[in-house]
Amino acid sequence: MSVRLSTRPALMLVSLVMLVAACGGDASTDVAATPDATLDTEALQQDAEATAATLAENLTESLEGQQAAAGGGSATLTVGDQTWTFNGALCAFGEEMIGQEGAVFNLSSIQDGLQLYVSIDSFGHSITLNDIANFQDPSVDLEASGFSASMAGTSEEFVELDGGHVEATAPFIDDLTDSLDPIEGTLVADCP
Repeated sequence: MSVRLSTRPALMLVSLVMLVAACGGDASTDVAATPDATLDTEALQQDAEATAATLAENLTESLEGQQAAAGGGSATLTVGDQTWTFNGALCAFGEEMIGQEGAVFNLSSIQDGLQLYVSIDSFGHSITLNDIANFQDPSVDLEASGFSASMAGTSEEFVELDGGHVEATAPFIDDLTDSLDPIEGTLVADCP
């Protein structure tokens, strides 16, 4: 089973939980009892970021272990003039294996602090490449989706499966820039 790692929602959830825990009790009573009390939001943010980083590291280690245990597979993603090669992949086919209604396929590959994730599900086709080792200051954050495909005037169904062989040509958006100009990319992958 492949899982897409996204630390943004985890960070938001951890921040909310920590904020509620820090504020605990009846807010009107606490504020009235200590009118000069201030909430150390910087410390809360640092704690939330540390917790999110720990969760991301644990999930990454788990996925890397599953990937090593599955053995095999590979993926090469080229976007613009940059190429990333992954040795090893986790693949899942169908709703039962993936555990999501409408899911057809997903592939996850983690290497050198980066995660390549490919999905065909009820939301459409997508490919992402994210820096999961440094989510606060990522080195890469690329996404191809139905949105980027429609912006480029290309097919929103760009991931092609042939058994365990995967190919795709799609426009990617670089989320590290302010530009919405799509960058052409290709993917070739093989499931173990």
